Amino acid sequence: MSRARPSHLIVPVLALALVALAMQPANALIPAQATATRLGFCGGDDWEPDVAADAAGHVYAVWAHFAGAGGCRGSNTGDGNRAFIQTSGNGGKTWGAPHLVADTVNGVNYPNQVDTTVTVSDTGVLYVGFLAYGLHGSELDTIVARSTDFGKSFSVVRKVNGPACPSTDHPFGVAQGNDVYFTYTDGKTHCISVSTDAGNTWTEAQVGTFGAVGFSEGGVVDATGNAWFSWGDCETSNCTGAPAGDYRVSRTLAGTTSTTFSPVLATGPQGPDCPYSSCGFAYFGNQDDIGIDGGGNLYLAYQDGQVHTQRKSPPIVNLLRCQAGSNCVSADGWTSMGRVDDKNSSACAGSACYALFPRVAGGSVSGSVTVMWMDDRNDSLDGVTDHVDGWNVWYRTSSTGGTSWTGPGVKLSSFDPSQMQSRPNGFLFPYGDYEDLTGLNCRGGGSGFVWGEGINWNGGASNPGHIEFASTC
Repeated sequence: MSRARPSHLIVPVLALALVALAMQPANALIPAQATATRLGFCGGDDWEPDVAADAAGHVYAVWAHFAGAGGCRGSNTGDGNRAFIQTSGNGGKTWGAPHLVADTVNGVNYPNQVDTTVTVSDTGVLYVGFLAYGLHGSELDTIVARSTDFGKSFSVVRKVNGPACPSTDHPFGVAQGNDVYFTYTDGKTHCISVSTDAGNTWTEAQVGTFGAVGFSEGGVVDATGNAWFSWGDCETSNCTGAPAGDYRVSRTLAGTTSTTFSPVLATGPQGPDCPYSSCGFAYFGNQDDIGIDGGGNLYLAYQDGQVHTQRKSPPIVNLLRCQAGSNCVSADGWTSMGRVDDKNSSACAGSACYALFPRVAGGSVSGSVTVMWMDDRNDSLDGVTDHVDGWNVWYRTSSTGGTSWTGPGVKLSSFDPSQMQSRPNGFLFPYGDYEDLTGLNCRGGGSGFVWGEGINWNGGASNPGHIEFASTC
């Protein structure tokens, strides 16, 4: 088992439900530069965040915190790992102090909590999902906690998996009204748990069996209340080969567990090797995410190889679109919009840099879409391309559904000399292989982004990772 995620190591954060149109990134005609703000604890060790927002201006960031980093851990984290939340009531301008989501699950004290994800219903009810483990060998449970007071407390905390998926990985959730949907996998078994009473009771169903190792990677809800999820599944137990990963979407009918999967919509080759001795399972491997815009168009951003048929080819980010009214559980409903990242625009010597961890969100206007990713185009500035520095977070926006882009990639991450991992040309290493974005209800529209920055993959008290937030409002 990895330090943070058992089979793909807490992968893509996050994911995010774009339920209310006011919560989604607006049709940004001029990409905005943002200044990063550090969240979490003063010493780290904060890993792989997710973010969600509501129409009233509340923004919620969640992450897994590892105890003992720099003497600055929260006083109530004990000796184990816990899910934490930090909230803003003004669109991300200022933030409250981080606090624990749930120390126990109905009185059961799991030693570890990881793989955090967050979603908020159009009713304003907040749901935080995470994995809990350490009680029963390698078995991992999916937990969902509910808050009705804007993340201040969580009055309902439920284990939602089993028996169809007794040991789970990588949950993602979406909500609309009182309907809440969380997907996760157990090896190649794909499951969904659905609540129709705002998280009080849950019904689980096995909905598919694909590949060798499956991953739920993102979710949205359409105008009729159907839940759509993206999946990135490894064809082999070690996620190697070309192709190594298959990308699908699924549709779950409103208020039910009735789920239909698309065929494979795209594939990607085996990801590059991690520059450290171990980064967990397929750390630079296949990932995807799904978004929906105000016109009902769906988007699938996914990682591919620069040479599609070549193992360990430097990764790139591609985009598919399914127009509203099309059959999006059919391959015929999707159109390739081509490549999104522009990692080669500067400093990417020999095109050897990596564009990784794609996330996508549709805007409130039909055709508006935002994609974020990380790349290390600045890694070569020190004369060596070794993928252990020069990392930054970038985004692009489109008002034409991905047919064209409003400009080059805009850098979100920024140099902070007070942080050990930060350098003028970028941070040293991605701390966690997921990040996420959400729409913010601000004048002119905008997005909020979260990601993790680290010194190396190992983390810990001497090499803590940190959570960063940026807003384009």
